[in-house]
Amino acid sequence: MKTFVRSIRSWLGRVEVAASEDHLLFVGVGGGEAVGFLRAWGLPSPAGVGGGLIDEVEAQIIEYFEGRRRSFSLPVSFFGTDFQLRVWEKTMEIPFGSTRSYSWVAREIGCPSPRPVGRALSANHLLLVVPCHRVVEAHGGLGGFSAGLALKKKLLQHEARHVGKELR
Repeated sequence: MKTFVRSIRSWLGRVEVAASEDHLLFVGVGGGEAVGFLRAWGLPSPAGVGGGLIDEVEAQIIEYFEGRRRSFSLPVSFFGTDFQLRVWEKTMEIPFGSTRSYSWVAREIGCPSPRPVGRALSANHLLLVVPCHRVVEAHGGLGGFSAGLALKKKLLQHEARHVGKELR
């Protein structure tokens, strides 16, 4: 397997992505996290910045930031526990511009408490694609966000601005 890493500049800051030839592996903000993620999971060091799925990943992320994409259609590889996968998959069902509570996610997957849901979301390695920013506290507070609450707020504001607009 070959892996590829790319940094995408956006209004959110630098978004770093890693992909294999046929699956998205990582999306995060900042720098250097993608290589660390690959290393932590025993995946090969990046072969470069181009190749495989990486161009399509970049195109879809740019469309999201421009308000022209509301969901991602990318093959992904999840790295986590069965519980984390259930949380992430349920989170991917939350529509663009909407929010759900940690308690809602917990109920939907049969978990008695929202706390494990928050812990699972903090381990999300596919920021934006698994839209954990759409999960908030039951009483309207932002809750947590591994990339920082300021970025969570920006993402929610971005989606709110684009709800109801026609997509090209």
